[in-house]
Amino acid sequence: MTLLSSLDHHFIERSLGRKPGKAELKILTKVLYPVLVQRKLLPPRFVNQIGQSNKLIKLDIRQINENGKWASPSYLVRDCVFRGLWPIQLSYIWLFKPTQVCMKIIQDLEGKMYEKMIPSITHHFSMHNQNKKKGQVIVISIMDKDRFSKNVAPGQLIGYIPIPKPGKTLINEKRIMSVLGKSGQFVSGLFLEGNPGNDLYRLFSIIPNSASIELTFPDKYKRGDGLIISDGIRTIELIKIFNEIGYQYKRIGKIKADQQHILNFGGGHDIKWPKSVIRLSVHGNDPETEKEKIKGIPNSKPTGKKLNILTVVKEMIENGFANIEPQNDTKIEPEKIIKVLGNQIDQSSNGLYFNGIRSVGDIVRKLAMAGSNIESLELVSNIDDKNFLAGQQSAIHSFGIRQITTNHFMDELLPGHFHVIGSGNVPTRFPSNILESDFVSLLGTLKGELKNSLYEELSGINIDNNEPNFDSTMEFNINQALVQAVSTNIVKSVNTISKGGLSMTLIKLYQNLRSEYGIKIHISRRLTSEELLFGESFGSALVVVGEKELMEFQRICMVHGIPCSTIGRLQSKHEIYINDILKINETTLDIFSQ
Repeated sequence: MTLLSSLDHHFIERSLGRKPGKAELKILTKVLYPVLVQRKLLPPRFVNQIGQSNKLIKLDIRQINENGKWASPSYLVRDCVFRGLWPIQLSYIWLFKPTQVCMKIIQDLEGKMYEKMIPSITHHFSMHNQNKKKGQVIVISIMDKDRFSKNVAPGQLIGYIPIPKPGKTLINEKRIMSVLGKSGQFVSGLFLEGNPGNDLYRLFSIIPNSASIELTFPDKYKRGDGLIISDGIRTIELIKIFNEIGYQYKRIGKIKADQQHILNFGGGHDIKWPKSVIRLSVHGNDPETEKEKIKGIPNSKPTGKKLNILTVVKEMIENGFANIEPQNDTKIEPEKIIKVLGNQIDQSSNGLYFNGIRSVGDIVRKLAMAGSNIESLELVSNIDDKNFLAGQQSAIHSFGIRQITTNHFMDELLPGHFHVIGSGNVPTRFPSNILESDFVSLLGTLKGELKNSLYEELSGINIDNNEPNFDSTMEFNINQALVQAVSTNIVKSVNTISKGGLSMTLIKLYQNLRSEYGIKIHISRRLTSEELLFGESFGSALVVVGEKELMEFQRICMVHGIPCSTIGRLQSKHEIYINDILKINETTLDIFSQ
């Protein structure tokens, strides 16, 4: 209730033409809750009102107990089948590092349950996860949009069927699909959360803005029951169809074209809600102005003395900043690429607005590096820092991906934790042989940004200027060039410039080359040695290109209007050499091959 302001209460009363009862206001608050939370945390221009959504991605956070098993059943697949679709992929994002026993138990359980039903199961881990016996897993279910063509419209019926909770098999889901997946008269549906407010919000999100609903909630219903939206089929026929598979069907409403919803929550009387009541005003202060205050906070770091460059590199390596993320443990070839970025923010940091931007920019870049444009973005967080969240929304706006983005503010996560999840299509690629003659090219430019960098953090040197920046136009163009070059097998390997700058990126590239070749780099520069090696030019990237493909790659870069320069080649000697300022020898690099 506290999320509703006095202005909201006046708006609701004006919309209804009366004062709502306590129970009614509680349900309405649940309906509006996602908008209210966004409005509290995001700049007003970034708040999404309730509107129709045909996104074919479902998401749930599940808990694993100390015995290595799920703490409760999952309703995720049931949510999919009420749309008349089986998932084409399930992806498990582990928020902790499980034991091998736990991993095997879950793999066996899921493999047995979804055998012959789900084409693809993938697991995703992060090197930053802690070893635990229990913890959380974000589960993502992806449906095939090519099979989704039915539209909710006025004149259609809404029916209710009670269903037992999910068990060790998918027997109930199979029965539902035996009906819904075979008839064009079934339009859509949704599994019920068991709370009228939550369920109304989800129902409003699948009907067009021009439509309204007339709905009588069942006297008693539970999580896992379902709503069915059908067209051109009589109630008596629906009762017969569902009786044949063991369920009781009851008509409880219809889709209309009126200007108000007619709802019955029990008690024997209807309540009328004008459609405008869920279009709550997006008012309040713009949290983005807070970032201006942050800029004025003095940097409390002591000014340190200049350190030996190789010493800094070794310290970055020892702290794990040169490690690459582990590859997905994929049981079967996935239908969709899933890229995940997760971490905990330090709310005392001075660069939270930029970090929010990068959390989105890095996911879009990861997909581009895999040869795919982004098709869906899920932001999952338990963060109340307005600067970080405003940074995320600014990047989403700059990339033009707001329509495919969903915010999930979840108290189930630990405070301060967030996960950014992007999905895209899997391109057709062929294995590329890495050769000693291959070139290393730089996309974009190195600008030597050391402010708020890893170098500044480790060295203790106070950098007064040269802050990192986000050039959305250039970064978008680089992404498009990468998508084209990677999906057509023009480039063999890609690494983005990120934390630690060029030095750490070259070590990650060395790992991606399976430590078979060294790298020799020469860059014409106006930068200091520290700026060149450790400047964090996040939008830029390094690629490995064959001799035969180099001209085509340069043509692609020219078409997309991005700077591209060949700065080095691979070599048989296992060392990384940059100009005349840094040599990382084989002994240091061998750390990664042990």
